[in-house]
Amino acid sequence: MRAIVVLGVLLLALAVAGCGSSSESDSPASSPDAGSAAAVSLPDGWAMDAAISAEEVGAITGKTMEAFPEASSAAQSGKPAGSFTAAGIDDSKVFFGVDVQGGEALFEDTKTYAEPGSIQDVGDVGDKAYVLTFTDGRAGIVALKGDAVVRVDWNSAVYPEDPTDFGARLANALLGNMF
Repeated sequence: MRAIVVLGVLLLALAVAGCGSSSESDSPASSPDAGSAAAVSLPDGWAMDAAISAEEVGAITGKTMEAFPEASSAAQSGKPAGSFTAAGIDDSKVFFGVDVQGGEALFEDTKTYAEPGSIQDVGDVGDKAYVLTFTDGRAGIVALKGDAVVRVDWNSAVYPEDPTDFGARLANALLGNMF
């Protein structure tokens, strides 16, 4: 039944997209105000693979990445998660998680999982963001854009780049596809 509903929604979207002007200047995505609102542009129930690809992550990591499903993903509840790994490299997982309605409370609450003294604010990522070292030793970035909270984490021994720059590039790649 779910597949029929999804198919119906896709067909309706294609029909609507086919109506009207074919001029790019008339499309909402090209309007000056597009992206200024903090509403996720992906459809309800979107999965992480709809927001970022292994190729996009690989362009940032410099490694060939493969999708790795996350059991914690709850896309239908607005909490998609997914990871990418580099083949043949132990602990190379880069985790992406989003809570589209997490808001300021979740953004702040995530700080409780940080090693003391490891939190540093980051500019130019979402509305606001910080990098941190989680208590399990993984590096990460947490960003807030509108009500959506984005978390990306990785093993800094595998990806030794500056965590602020590396995290910002990963989070901005995801956010750019979400909004």
